[in-house]
Amino acid sequence: MKTKSTKFIGLLFLSLLATASMAFAQSGSWTKKTNSIKGTWSIAAKDGKKVLSLKGFKTATAPDLKIFLSPQSASKVSSKTALKGSVLVSKLKSSKGDQSYVLPAGVDLSKYKSVIIHCEKFTKLWGAADL
Repeated sequence: MKTKSTKFIGLLFLSLLATASMAFAQSGSWTKKTNSIKGTWSIAAKDGKKVLSLKGFKTATAPDLKIFLSPQSASKVSSKTALKGSVLVSKLKSSKGDQSYVLPAGVDLSKYKSVIIHCEKFTKLWGAADL
């Protein structure tokens, strides 16, 4: 027989679990910097990892496009400051289409304000999105 305290503990656990899962479940759209970027992005938990997903993604092609998490907001980050304090997520797989990237293990999303796409070869910030 379940007591009131057992039910409360169960509900509390489920609530904490849902809150922890939602703590970094985020999504949004892109802000143009050098080039327009179409589509949306999201970060969610999957198999115990944080995964950045791009949906309906499309942008101009360039050599050496990479995705980073930046401590600067999308409105503040520029080509000149894009890599300052940023953490590399991955080389961009393609300039179009749905794609997913596992974030580096142990990354604390509370330390970052945006996700950016940057062309390292030409030192150009393609676009950014606020987290």
